[in-house]
Amino acid sequence: MLGGIIAVALISIEKSKENEITESIQVESSEPLPYEYSKKGFEQRVHEMTHQKVYAEPKWGAFEMKEENIDMLLSVLGETEMENEESYREILNAWKKGDFSNSVEVHNSIWSSNEGDTGEAERLTTPEEEKIFVEENFRMD
Repeated sequence: MLGGIIAVALISIEKSKENEITESIQVESSEPLPYEYSKKGFEQRVHEMTHQKVYAEPKWGAFEMKEENIDMLLSVLGETEMENEESYREILNAWKKGDFSNSVEVHNSIWSSNEGDTGEAERLTTPEEEKIFVEENFRMD
């Protein structure tokens, strides 16, 4: 289980005293990472990122939709074999280019696969709604 904080991931491979190769992910940020980068953990981060871009009530969890976080998830995809890897790569690359038009679909697909019963995304947020969400969740100075 990874414990730590997430925003930037540095992946390193080291040799232990027993000549075993180990891989570790070092992460830095203000938000703890309470789970392994399993398919479910990865999906959870993508789902939490959509909360910045979609109107849904209620929303549980938030992971800022910013380039560093998108790059970190792309890096995880590059280092981990994952079901639907190509789909996630397309989603993240679209977001990296500033195209968030797929956010409602992405949110609801993950929400549905996790058998969500409340909180289905209805639409993209307005710029003002997104600004409020970002201030409430990431700019708590």
